[in-house]
Amino acid sequence: MSQTRDETILWESFLNGDNHSLEVIYRIYFDELYRYGMKWLKDGHLVEDVIQDLFVRLIQSRGNLAVAQSVKFYLFRAFKNMALDKIRLEKRLVGGNEPSSDTFQLDLSPESSMIDKEEYLIIKSKIENALVQLTPRQREALYLRYIEEFSYSEVSEMMGLTAKGTYKLMSRAIEAIRGQLPAGIFIFLSNHFLRLHPY
Repeated sequence: MSQTRDETILWESFLNGDNHSLEVIYRIYFDELYRYGMKWLKDGHLVEDVIQDLFVRLIQSRGNLAVAQSVKFYLFRAFKNMALDKIRLEKRLVGGNEPSSDTFQLDLSPESSMIDKEEYLIIKSKIENALVQLTPRQREALYLRYIEEFSYSEVSEMMGLTAKGTYKLMSRAIEAIRGQLPAGIFIFLSNHFLRLHPY
């Protein structure tokens, strides 16, 4: 039985009144939601609060929830909406501007076990410099597709884009990275982290 099937069963069990199933889902996805949240909120305690609020809300609205085709996608989409609501509230309280996807940050850390420390630092620096050149929307799209492994259609829905718009956004991001990195490092990044493929 696949992980997706297992999680579908857990979700259906939760919908039928079993809170323990939701606890299992919470344990499965807490770390991933936390990493994703830090790219929006930059505050660990705030991220944890939003995750807790999300799962409390799930319990409170259980009767209105439908069977999720992808539990992970449902959680990420709901979490993003709640995180942006939290940012909007804080900005209103301090008189700031409305939030947008411009708040999303992405940093990739190569696994140090794969390369020696000196090479790791060189590659890390070059990758970070390349990522800075991307727009926040490009960084978010790459993160959702290649780190969290959502499908293109799921990335499109989460970001409010058409399928064509998503492909174009990601293609431009990949080409921008390719233009910023030496060929060897781009190939390293492609093979080990983003699994990028030419379009």
